[in-house]
Amino acid sequence: MLNKASAFWMDLGRTDQTSTFDWKRRTYVTGEKLMDRIEYQEWALKGIDPAMGPHLIRREPKVPDGEASTPGGIPKLDHVPLLYPPSLLEPQRLLKSLKNLTDHRTPHHYRRFWYCVVGMPITIPFALVPVVPNLPFFYLVYRAWSHWKAYKSSQYLSTLISQDRVRPTESKELDDIFAQTSPPAEAPASVTTDGKGASATTSAPTPVEDERMLLLTHHIPMLMDKMEFPEWVKADLRRARLQVEKSVAENKLEELESSAENEHPENKK
Repeated sequence: MLNKASAFWMDLGRTDQTSTFDWKRRTYVTGEKLMDRIEYQEWALKGIDPAMGPHLIRREPKVPDGEASTPGGIPKLDHVPLLYPPSLLEPQRLLKSLKNLTDHRTPHHYRRFWYCVVGMPITIPFALVPVVPNLPFFYLVYRAWSHWKAYKSSQYLSTLISQDRVRPTESKELDDIFAQTSPPAEAPASVTTDGKGASATTSAPTPVEDERMLLLTHHIPMLMDKMEFPEWVKADLRRARLQVEKSVAENKLEELESSAENEHPENKK
């Protein structure tokens, strides 16, 4: 079902087809903008696959490390190594921030899931609109699935933390990447000619980065290459960077730091 939905969505964005009022292309462009507004924390949680991680400890005997494996034959660890750059982060502070994230996100996504489910019947009258399908209904279906997946992943991660099975692990690779505050190679130079026919080379201007930002634009391809992330992580990193940039521009930096360090106000109700 996910593959069919993905294929249908990509088909809407095709430029070699026409539709009444160009609704397909308009829907795709609007949908992509809505995707970029979904919080990057939700995208990150959805990227967690419990099937690839260790089984949760319940009453059954613990399987020795290395004996269990995934369907692909990859040995499963009894813990999750949490990679971090040691020159920038402290392990205890990192774990606290991660725990605050799951403490907030688990009930948050559970509530939002039910909001979407309750809203689905309300969108039924939109099915009477000719030509265009019931887009509000399909959007709520997608958001319900997204919140449910994020909820289950957050719940799984929270349990792993409570069982002391998330182990901060120093990563020299991350240290090296984040230490590079400028692109590793200069932008390609462009050739121009002056009025006398002489040629001159000018370098493309390098965008100015906010010094408060840790994840810079040129870090994304470096992370994809060095850490061997799957392709979809590239879009998640781009969204996270854009959203944090927007928060900083709107003077919400203290709010971001507070949500990472302290209990979220929504969970105190």
